Amino acid sequence: MRLQILGLSRFSYPSNLEAFQKDHADADGQRAYLYDETRLEGRFYFFEDLVIPSLKRQTDTGFRVVVLAGDQMPPKWRARLEAAVDDVPQVDLRFEPEGQNHSDLCRRLMLEARDKSADWVAEFRLDDDDAVAGDFVERLRKLAPAVAALADASPEKRAALDFAKGFVLRAQRSGLDISPVLARLWTPALVMVNRPDHPKSLLDTRHLRLWQRFPVISNVDEPMFIRGAHDDNDSAVENRKLQKFRIDPFDIPAKIEERFGLDLDRLETRWRLCPARKKLGC
Repeated sequence: MRLQILGLSRFSYPSNLEAFQKDHADADGQRAYLYDETRLEGRFYFFEDLVIPSLKRQTDTGFRVVVLAGDQMPPKWRARLEAAVDDVPQVDLRFEPEGQNHSDLCRRLMLEARDKSADWVAEFRLDDDDAVAGDFVERLRKLAPAVAALADASPEKRAALDFAKGFVLRAQRSGLDISPVLARLWTPALVMVNRPDHPKSLLDTRHLRLWQRFPVISNVDEPMFIRGAHDDNDSAVENRKLQKFRIDPFDIPAKIEERFGLDLDRLETRWRLCPARKKLGC
């Protein structure tokens, strides 16, 4: 089975106003909010210290990630974003005209990025403050045939793989707090599998309702994601009712190092130095 693994990461793209849960009076107000310097320092903290390291650490390098940003991003931030992804060959950085319909734009970018010669495409969404485990792509590729078989048998010709075990990293004024979590159909490490000629993409169905439309396989073998949580989340993480998996708190740093290759002490130091800490803390 020829499988394409394709991801989408959105970095502060100013889309149509209705796409945001936060209210903005107009496009200028939205742009001012998204491109606020202190806010962007916080977004780059997560992008440079979580997202990019997790992509670089993949044991299976056969994947592609489209990173979406706005074409009016201020030059110094655009240069920093280009530098952040410069040595990650799997990243396709796209600066798109601002103000487009969010869903339509994301669908177009993903459909354009599909390999038409593949038998199946596995799409995932990696927000700019999240991370996936180093073997995410490898495990996805191993499980994809089972998911594809379910997709082939379903009326919509789609199926999902839900890696539902991970961690929440809360960035607070006082520092970082990390906790284990079991979260059904959360966006980090949630994968949509369909044929490359399927007209829909991963954002066309609300993630919490996927199970109402087509088959979903849930996997909780190992922690597979880190979800960033802070005051700048467009969707409130704190409002979710989350279960925890059992792990000794003293074992968490070693597990984070094993699964994600991240040093929590270094992350803590970097966060304390981040200019956005007092503004973006939970």
